[in-house]
Amino acid sequence: MATRILVPLDGSDLAEQALPCAVMLARGLPADVDLFRAISISPDLDEVLGHTLHDVEAHMGQLEAEAKEYLRKVAGRLRKSGLGVRTVVRRGPASEAIVEYAEQMDMEYIVMFTHGYSGISRWRHGSVAERVLQSASVPVLMVCAKGGEGVSEAPMTCQQILVPLDGSERAEQVLPPATSIAQALDAKVVLFRVPIVQIPGVFTDGWYVNMESTYETADRIAEEYLSDVADKLQAQGVRVATAIQMGSVAGAILEYAEANNVDLIAMCTHGRTGLARWALGSVADRVLRARSTPLLLVRAK
Repeated sequence: MATRILVPLDGSDLAEQALPCAVMLARGLPADVDLFRAISISPDLDEVLGHTLHDVEAHMGQLEAEAKEYLRKVAGRLRKSGLGVRTVVRRGPASEAIVEYAEQMDMEYIVMFTHGYSGISRWRHGSVAERVLQSASVPVLMVCAKGGEGVSEAPMTCQQILVPLDGSERAEQVLPPATSIAQALDAKVVLFRVPIVQIPGVFTDGWYVNMESTYETADRIAEEYLSDVADKLQAQGVRVATAIQMGSVAGAILEYAEANNVDLIAMCTHGRTGLARWALGSVADRVLRARSTPLLLVRAK
């Protein structure tokens, strides 16, 4: 089966800001693109229509026709660049429809924006994007849409992919999709870790803790771990570098990405309710909110 990328759209220019990222990925893998739109009637409008089957069906039919025409136009633009594109309209709540379609059609990736109109969103954190992340079994590439910016027709470029790791096997589940993208785009993977410094107390048994030695030990452990992971990836033909930076996890990731022109950040989400200590509401959420760099999130199993 051909590799396919799912791109959910809601009809807004902001949502279309995910397209350059999807085009870049589709050309590199290579893959075909499925442009997707979910349609439904809001509870308020449903009440106005009086719950009559005829009125509801007529309105849904109009929404469906408009959605198909919209996707047809977007698909036409993408096909001009040589991409294989399919358009799909489904009825139902957006997050459920997106996840169901992705699983039914064996999508390799979902590429979507993080919020809708005017930065206030019908697709926002705590809404469609978060529910898709909680439920989707495939990697989700989140693009932070910015108000006031037009829709670019040019694909993005990707030279560096930052992969923060915490030393756990769960966090390493981001490596297969991240390295697959890196090889497809001929990008370098930068394995990144914030050393964990454990300080038992100001002094122990009457002896002061040597803080310099403690930090050196944490750095050494982090370096050894990243070196081991890098060796495995290099054996697969992946271009790899490693980096260590002290500080809060989210802050260190953001500082490094900003200073080193990182094009994509790839992280694993895990933990309670399908999210993670590196997840929406935590590190990944702060990274996504604070920076416009696309963020690839993989839900750990």
